[in-house]
Amino acid sequence: MKSKKVLIVDDNDLNRKLFENLIGQLFSYESAKNGLEALELAKSADFNLILMDIQMPMMDGITAMKKIRQETHLSCPILAVTAYADESDRSSFLEEGFDDFITKPIRPREFLHLVQFYLKTNPNNESSDSIQKGELEILDRKILEQLLKYNSKQAIWKIFDDFLAECEETERLIAAYAPESPISGLLEKVHTVKGNSGTLGAMGIFQASVKAEELGRLGKTCEFYLQLKNLKNEIRQFRDFLSQEPIFGT
Repeated sequence: MKSKKVLIVDDNDLNRKLFENLIGQLFSYESAKNGLEALELAKSADFNLILMDIQMPMMDGITAMKKIRQETHLSCPILAVTAYADESDRSSFLEEGFDDFITKPIRPREFLHLVQFYLKTNPNNESSDSIQKGELEILDRKILEQLLKYNSKQAIWKIFDDFLAECEETERLIAAYAPESPISGLLEKVHTVKGNSGTLGAMGIFQASVKAEELGRLGKTCEFYLQLKNLKNEIRQFRDFLSQEPIFGT
């Protein structure tokens, strides 16, 4: 099974590490931080599947995908990975040249199921679970269980630890923000926290960051400022929860 090789392309360090941990349990992989790096790897190595983030510096995912199609020998499936799409956007990604797309935040079991399908290794007929919108939890234990199913506790704890560091940086940016301040840098950080919190099941942070990003992009400055305070509070609650709940036995 390790004979299959996946190219993981994502500029977000936490996302990339998570993909590496999941993919590495079943397949070989190499990673790139942007489209330019991906293109160079695609010119010099063989891959059976490429996971391509869409929004990246230096070269975006759509451009990188098209250049890989045009300038390399590879004919493998290329899947778009994006936080800015839902099922209604599938046709537009297919028209661009992608074979399929994956939305962030990912769900590990569904993510691996799709990867296995495109690598033709033991796919099954189980349908993907829909995201349940039940009672809001600080940490979605079903997502945690899925993560731990494919990774060691130490590996997942390291990813959570990296996420807490990212949250701390977000808190510093929020503390320095005022309603009259430019929001572009902070909005980018909120977007990153949104994707990572959803992937890890930090649902309070995820919901707060979804709302904050929406308000920021709509230019609702005062509401955005208030929602940032809520996001900061959710981060604090999540940190306190992890410190009091020895999930990983550490």
